[in-house]
Amino acid sequence: MDNRLRKGLEPGVSVIVGSVDAVGNPACCRAVALKSDDDLATVTVFVPTATGQETIANVAATRRLAIVTTHPISHCATQLKGIVQTTRLAREDEHAFVTEHFDSFGGVLNVVGYPPRLTRSVVRWPAYALEMRVEEIYEQSPGPKAGTRLR
Repeated sequence: MDNRLRKGLEPGVSVIVGSVDAVGNPACCRAVALKSDDDLATVTVFVPTATGQETIANVAATRRLAIVTTHPISHCATQLKGIVQTTRLAREDEHAFVTEHFDSFGGVLNVVGYPPRLTRSVVRWPAYALEMRVEEIYEQSPGPKAGTRLR
């Protein structure tokens, strides 16, 4: 995996998931962490149970999911699209990973002026873990290549 794509998995990025219901109505939700153990063939995205009900319902209906990662300072952004293979509650051994990634995102936001009390108030646990097979990857950073398929 090249550095451009690896950046989207680093702690400190914003992660948003988008889904649609059975008739195509869109919904989005803040995710709190993203990981891949196989060079983006598959990813696991973590969505808080407190705010992820609509996403879970949509994935149950369509299996489709889009994930956008954005670095808040550079605006380097990537979109992953694919099919969710498994939806489950995140395991206790994943709690530290989720906490580290979301706390790092809060640290980046603090650099650009969002006080830590705002990000500390975001519920991040318990979380759902959505395991997705990645089918498409797109450049989403602002500029002339936005929307270009990367893989």
